[in-house]
Formats: sequence, C-alpha cells, structure tokens
Amino acid sequence: MLAPMSEADLADLTAEWARTDRHAYFEQRIFVLSPLGDFWTALAVFLLLGGAFIAIAGIEHLPLVTRAAKGIAISGPAETAFALDVTLSVALYIQRYTRMRERKDYPAFVRTLNPGAIEKHNVVMLTPAKARLAPATWVGLFGGIIASPFLYSRYLASPVLPGIFAWFLVVTTLLGMAFTRGVELSRTGTKNTNLVIAEELKVDLLRIDHLSVWGRSAARFALIWFTVGAVSCLFFLDSGLNIFTVALVVLFLALGAWVFLRTMEPVHRKIRAVKAEELERIRSEIDSVRPGTRNDASAAARLQSLLAYEARIAAAPEWPFDQTTIMRVSASALILTVPWFGQAIAQFAIDHLAH
Repeated sequence: MLAPMSEADLADLTAEWARTDRHAYFEQRIFVLSPLGDFWTALAVFLLLGGAFIAIAGIEHLPLVTRAAKGIAISGPAETAFALDVTLSVALYIQRYTRMRERKDYPAFVRTLNPGAIEKHNVVMLTPAKARLAPATWVGLFGGIIASPFLYSRYLASPVLPGIFAWFLVVTTLLGMAFTRGVELSRTGTKNTNLVIAEELKVDLLRIDHLSVWGRSAARFALIWFTVGAVSCLFFLDSGLNIFTVALVVLFLALGAWVFLRTMEPVHRKIRAVKAEELERIRSEIDSVRPGTRNDASAAARLQSLLAYEARIAAAPEWPFDQTTIMRVSASALILTVPWFGQAIAQFAIDHLAH
C-alpha cells in the first residue's frame, strides 16, 4: 500500500505542473495564461467571438432577428454564428475540464500503477507524449479555408458582407483546427493509456475498487462526446424533433456509451487475465490439498479457506466502475437534451417579448 502524498510532495508536484503547463499545446495555454478561471475564460472566448459578430452585423446592417409567423425569430446567420461560437467555446472548455479532472485523480492513478509509471509515460501532463499536432493543425487550417467559401458563399453575393464572411471563415477554421488537433490528441492519448495499462497497471483482485479511477476517466471521455453531440445539435434545431434529429441524438448517445466502454476495455481485459490466472492457481492448490482432507483436519480447514478465497476471487468485478460512475455517465447523457429544451425556452421568451 502506497503512503499518502505529503504536503511537500504535493507542492513540488504542483510546481512542476505549473512549469510544464506553460509549454502545453495552445488550447491549454489559453487557460494556463488567462488570469480568469477555466469557466470564465471559456465564457470570455464565447463573448468575444459573439460580440465581434454582433458588431460586424451592426456595421454591415445584417439583421439579427427576423419577422416570423408567430412574431420574431433569430435570423439564420445569427443562429449559425451562435452554434459555431458555442461549439468552439465548449470544445475548448471540455478539453480543459477533462485534463484537470484527470490531474485531480493523480493519487488514485498512482495507487493502481507501478512506481514512477505516471512520470515515465507522461500520464497527467496536458500534452500527450508524441502528439503530432503540427500536421493536424495544417489539416484543420486548410480544411476550414477550403470549406468556408462553399458554406458561406451567400455572404459574398449581393449584398456583399465581407466582414460577416470573414467572421465565419475565421471561426470555422479555428473550429476545424480544434477538431483535427483534438482527434490527434485523443489518438495519442488513447495509445499512451493502453500502453500504460498493458505495462504498468497493477490489479489487486481484493481491491478492485481502486481501479474505479479508470472508470471515472472513461466517464469523462464519454462526457466529451455527449457534450460535442449536444452542441452539434444546435445546427439542426430548426428541423425540430423528427426522425433525423432523433437519430442524431441516438447516434451521439451510442458514441458516448461506446467511448465509455471502449476506454475501459483494456482494464477489463487485464482484470480478466489476472483473475483467470489467480483462479487457476487457487484451483491447482485446491486439487493438491483435497486428497488429504479425509484424514487431516488441518488440510480440511485449509481446503475451506481456499474455497472461500476462490469464491471471493470469482465474484470480483471485471469492469472498473461502480454505481456512482454509472450515474455520472447517465446524467451526462442528458446533456444531449439541453439544446432542445433551451430552444423551447428561448422561443417562449421571444414570443412573449414580442407582444
């Protein structure tokens, strides 16, 4: 059993993180260098981008609201801008949130790994080892630049709205780079995590609850997909709840559940392998003790203890999560319903303010 970290060790670790964090990848440095907290930094990004759009729309006389059959409604360009703004801000925040929560679980990760494994494999550093972010950045950059003229060509037609087009170009390109970089970070992080689990994870079948930290980690990665799915639904709110939008929600629910289970699968396989090996060892020992139980009371007592131990090992859970983790995943899945309720509330407010 590892001793708890002392205050001095924790202070040294925190200082080392603060030093290395200043050289983390760009999305994390936004939060590291910001004088605001993580939430307020993400909100500031949202407000700055949204404020820029409103200012440009005012200069170029683009209406933000339009007349509708039931009163007034948010204009199409404003809805698209809002969805892009929210998506980018939330993507930045959820990356930060996930990394910080992983770091808070540092003592729990240490308890399940060989000594020095976290530092050796760069487990809780903000930038995963061997992440190839430069190629991913270029792919996102060129993708955003190439796609924007097709997506927003109407703003270059009559009337020409160069500022609005430039805003959509910049934000779409930033979102594209965030997406491609996020894919690379996820790919590298998953590969590194699987290596750590294969080489460094310690499985104590009598203390399987220690491995629940890996379930919490998987739940956080599932939360990313649920959140991304929710903000993606913002682009389709005008369609209402139809077969397509319901299928979209179901798709993201399935993706989140798949990510949750897929992230824990390497731990599950290792638990099963260790469990099978231990059960085979116990049963071999039972076979060797059983013949002597007829005439030896001590052998009979030993057989009973071995059988009890075998039953306990056989009953050991093979997945590293508990009821609390399942409740967290289930609650985070409800995030997918937020855009639909939000739209209903916003439309209700607009309809009543218009009269």
